[in-house]
Amino acid sequence: MLEIAAVVGIASAGALWRIAFTHGSMKSGMEAILREIKLLRQDVSKDIKYLESEIKDHEVRLRRLEKKH
Repeated sequence: MLEIAAVVGIASAGALWRIAFTHGSMKSGMEAILREIKLLRQDVSKDIKYLESEIKDHEVRLRRLEKKH
């Protein structure tokens, strides 16, 4: 009976270790994904600001051309 309890205890410890390891790996993987998303968001924000400034510049040029003609 003691042997069965020992085997169950060892199996439980192994299963808990595996769950903890898997959870840790999933957590670090999710953190890596979130970091990448944050970097992509920053890049997209920079691109949007750049495009907005380009659009304003083109609007100004178009208005100048319209006034000349």
